[in-house]
Amino acid sequence: MPTLANGLPDGAHAVLLAATLKAELLADGDRVKLDGVLGEWPARTRADTFVVGAADPSFGFTMGVRYDATSIYVGGEVTTASFRRTARFADDEDHASLILAFGTGVASVAAYEVSFFAGKPGESTGKVRFASGGQGAVPGARIVEAPMTGGYSFEAVIPWSAFPEARTVRVGLRGVGRYYEHSGTAGARIAATGPGDARHVEGLPPLPTDPEQALDEGFLTEHGLRGQAPSVDLLADVSGDAMKERIQVWGNVLTVCGPGYQGGKGYFFRDLGAPLVRLEARPLTGRGKDDLVVVRRMSEGALTRDWFEVLSFLQHEQPTRTFGQEIAVTRGATHVDDTVHTSPSEIDVSTLTPHGWDAATYHEPVAVDVSPILLPWGAVKSQTFRFDGTSFTKVNEVAQTPTGVSVPAASVPRLPQDPAAVRASIPSTSPPSFETATLLDQYRHDHALSSAAAVRSSVDADLDGDGHAEHVALIGRDLVVTGPSLGGGHAYSFVTLDAFTAEGDVHEVTASDLAGHGSAHLLVRGTRHIAASGETIDEDVLYVYALRGNGLVRVFAIETARAVGAKRVQGLVQFIPARSGHGKDLDVRPGRATGWTSASYPWPQDRPGQGSTEPLLLPWGGVPNVRYAWDGSRFAVQ
Repeated sequence: MPTLANGLPDGAHAVLLAATLKAELLADGDRVKLDGVLGEWPARTRADTFVVGAADPSFGFTMGVRYDATSIYVGGEVTTASFRRTARFADDEDHASLILAFGTGVASVAAYEVSFFAGKPGESTGKVRFASGGQGAVPGARIVEAPMTGGYSFEAVIPWSAFPEARTVRVGLRGVGRYYEHSGTAGARIAATGPGDARHVEGLPPLPTDPEQALDEGFLTEHGLRGQAPSVDLLADVSGDAMKERIQVWGNVLTVCGPGYQGGKGYFFRDLGAPLVRLEARPLTGRGKDDLVVVRRMSEGALTRDWFEVLSFLQHEQPTRTFGQEIAVTRGATHVDDTVHTSPSEIDVSTLTPHGWDAATYHEPVAVDVSPILLPWGAVKSQTFRFDGTSFTKVNEVAQTPTGVSVPAASVPRLPQDPAAVRASIPSTSPPSFETATLLDQYRHDHALSSAAAVRSSVDADLDGDGHAEHVALIGRDLVVTGPSLGGGHAYSFVTLDAFTAEGDVHEVTASDLAGHGSAHLLVRGTRHIAASGETIDEDVLYVYALRGNGLVRVFAIETARAVGAKRVQGLVQFIPARSGHGKDLDVRPGRATGWTSASYPWPQDRPGQGSTEPLLLPWGGVPNVRYAWDGSRFAVQ
């Protein structure tokens, strides 16, 4: 049987060793000729770690690994004067091997050592076998060798099916190439491309596949994270075929890659926007796929809030937030908490005993970006949510008799794709009048603003499609919303446009029914200022907000221009009739550049659909146009 290593030491999975051997994906249409000659192979890795015996300049061994959907290909070159063939194919003969381990280190890891024996001319063909203690010949494997000056080269093919774990796992691999020399005059010698063996998997370096190499050379390198350990590293089948994707978290950034994800070549990343408390993979939506359970901690001074969210990969290779619930509010030693129980397709939320707060002393703002916490003294004891194909919607509610002071709670919103810095305030004093002017005065009082703090612009539009217009006022950098749907007309909510440095950076706020279903979106245009390398980068942006529950959430963002001093690139962004026949699509195209050329522009063309803000299209970026359409919760690449 193959070697099985269980129970890695605590923290072993967090040690990232520099990859010495890489697995290169064969391009579509390419194939390995399997003639033993390595002329078409990319650069291979030299075995310069001597596990046994002293280094010898006359000895040389290099190995390369390639793969496609069905097989792993191994190419090796041996240069040693002492090599001799036999017909026994035993472990004490000269041979090469590949040690291959499956798993990221957070659970049991299956490790195999596959040996490659060259044949003896006129007597035997080569053999591919599992090493000592293995199952003998590797089913379906072949090896072909070719003579060369001072030694020989070989090519071998191993079906993925030879490794049971490879049916679903082809990322997070670890591995090294080895050469065993037993016929030399200096005695036995073992040279390897890196440390570790099949019995000490924690010491093996990564064997990255194409998407992992893209992540390492792209996002991790660009953000100075290369060689660092992720705080989360797990395998889960979240998208596409039955293959598992590799889910990692670097600081606040979530990354996803896999053998069938984005064609097995790319990766996805998203800034979670707040520190991570927990991330798990569970099958919650009943789709036969794992969903990501994320608990994030939002902080506002001494106040912290924990949000329980479910991210699901539905029709896109990007996660959609299908559920969001505030489950803890803490200020010092005082806190209120909800408990969450999950089962396939259902989520139950119920109240717990509070600590230090009661109905008379609890006056914290009400969450609007997720469903607000159920309070022990409120009218609702528990709620049940069921997945309806697109999100978890409330299907049952257990009421209880409210105690103490009654505080209006936010209704359950439909949740956005990307979090925004959203807060709502319910006045705890006597209810104000329904009039907008009174509520805006209350907002100014709550934020220690002068009663003369000006409304820089305002919009009246039906934002939730109920037939009644909401009033949106821009005060400083805050969009303040009032209307009969917010706390029965007794409340306001607001969102701070944190992306902008000063209130003058917000240029325009307008409203338009972009989805074509009777509820308007808010369009915010402005300029962000980013300090980098001793200069200021000015980015023009367009943000789109929707009213969800009783608060504004951002559902789309795009950079429309970028400038440094007099140098500028201007993109073209316009709303056009939607192909669906309802509402509008966004058509985005490259514009013109002033002061920059393709050679002097210092940033690459970012790929659409990969981040929280859609990229500016460059005249030389190779992306002729992108169309974004409303998918029910956000504007997505069509």
